Amino acid sequence: MPVSAWRHRLTTWAAKQSNRGMGIDERRERERAARRSAILQAGWEVAEEQGWARFSVEKVAAKAELGRATIYGYFESLEMLVLSLAAEAIDELTERVAQAPGLSEALDVPVRLAQQRPAAFALLFPESENARKLFLSPHLEELRGDALEVIGRLKKLASRSGANLPEDSKSAAAFISGISIAGAMVPELKNSTTMRRKWQEFCLGVIRQQAAEEAPQDPETPAGSEAS
Repeated sequence: MPVSAWRHRLTTWAAKQSNRGMGIDERRERERAARRSAILQAGWEVAEEQGWARFSVEKVAAKAELGRATIYGYFESLEMLVLSLAAEAIDELTERVAQAPGLSEALDVPVRLAQQRPAAFALLFPESENARKLFLSPHLEELRGDALEVIGRLKKLASRSGANLPEDSKSAAAFISGISIAGAMVPELKNSTTMRRKWQEFCLGVIRQQAAEEAPQDPETPAGSEAS
């Protein structure tokens, strides 16, 4: 029996076991949620295997073994499907940042996402103008801005580590985001943890040095005078 047939039988059996004792409406809602989740998973598989440039509702339907009409029953357009995938990617990004044990590991989150979930990273942080234009919409750009904000929130953690960041919150967030995203996009940094650590330390060290140079100095006590 084909693997897909076994998967269908196991899924159906599990659903029947879970649905015992449920009301009709509750069961239908649960089945609909499971189907929606399966469509999104198929979407990720298509994006990982073929890239966003070749992503389409038809390919997602084929991967999920469903008809196009079924896909549109859950996502009214290709844009809505992509936005739902972007929202999932942001949830994962947020969770990874929250679980990072320290600043260096948190700054590395985009790198790990790019390595382990390249399609998710490419959707949130497109590396070229052509990639950014795929599925371009105000809603997707807003979600991409949210993704940068997730990284930018590390400014508090950076400040606690000794970095004296710009006073303006947006500037500080942009600075931290830049350090982090560069580590995921510059090949030499992406492929070497040692190089990334040096990059992070260099950037944060420059900020510390500038802060020290700009700090007001106490006027020198004139020679021969005594402190009162």
